[in-house]
Amino acid sequence: MIIRLLLAAAALYVIYRLVKIAQSKPADQRRPFYTTLIIASAAAGLVVLSLTGKVHWIAGLIGAAAPFVRQFIVNHLQQRLSGQSAQGQQGEKASSPRGSNMSQADALAVLGLKEGASEDDIIRAHRQLMQKLHPDRGGNDYLASQLNAAKAALLGD
Repeated sequence: MIIRLLLAAAALYVIYRLVKIAQSKPADQRRPFYTTLIIASAAAGLVVLSLTGKVHWIAGLIGAAAPFVRQFIVNHLQQRLSGQSAQGQQGEKASSPRGSNMSQADALAVLGLKEGASEDDIIRAHRQLMQKLHPDRGGNDYLASQLNAAKAALLGD
């Protein structure tokens, strides 16, 4: 009984410290921190449940891998949208009133379009990707800004 109380007290202290850390972060970094914290907590809970025999070991393994898979996906999307593709590095720079240095080829690659895409295709691709990658829906500011820069480079907005 005493061991359980000590473990509960330790868990509450860890939660308290993590909330303090989150509050010290800038406002734009809090949501990703909380998201990572929740995913890591759920993964740790699955691992503990699998070690105690309450959940199958495969579920514990999947839970433990969840934070790493999420980070891999976010990093992959950031690399894709940053214009590091070989096709994007060879394109000509497009001028944009907002000062975007994104080339036409980079902008097309970011939006997943091919050369000669119509204005409607550009708007549709931007809208679909923005719905998935907007900061309010689990994306981040960098990805959203890359999508906006790509649209601006192609449409001259």
